[in-house]
Amino acid sequence: MWDEKYGASEQLWSGRVNPVLETEAAALPAGHALDAGCGEGGDAMWLAERGWNVTAIDASTVAVNRATVEWKRRGMRAGAAVFTQRDLTEWSPPVRGFGLVSAQYLHVLPEVRDVIYQRLADAVEPGGLLLMVLHDRADLATDIARPPEFSLLDADALRAYADGFTSVSVETRPRDALDRAGQPAVAHDLVLLARR
Repeated sequence: MWDEKYGASEQLWSGRVNPVLETEAAALPAGHALDAGCGEGGDAMWLAERGWNVTAIDASTVAVNRATVEWKRRGMRAGAAVFTQRDLTEWSPPVRGFGLVSAQYLHVLPEVRDVIYQRLADAVEPGGLLLMVLHDRADLATDIARPPEFSLLDADALRAYADGFTSVSVETRPRDALDRAGQPAVAHDLVLLARR
């Protein structure tokens, strides 16, 4: 499905860093990051530009290939980001392997949600940060493009994936968006910040 979605256009996303990642990671000391659902690589490239070594994964081969081409076009630091096609229902990231685990709008089917989100949480090293951003259920009442309702969570359900972390916050943040008619609108993100 994702290869078809990416293949339907020359570029699906803006290529810029997601705003919540920029806000929350700008002051973090660089280390090893996991970008889960990296898409065309905007977040991974932003992190690498700031000294991070990034493992960037996506289910779509088309997206990973685009990210790799853009990486080379930009002349980025060799080895600072590695883009790989991975299915998180089959591949587990190294446990306690990353100082930052970022999942921006990684909406998944309910039947695989527990496995995928728990693997991401388990990948955060002591002192590291789990940052997950999802579309908020509040936008169900709007005409903003969003994933289907079955893939959306409420704050308590998202918070449960950070059980055992020393510091956990879940909040809804507004952001500027466009509705389906291309008119300015306000979207809402559900943001999990969890420090191990």
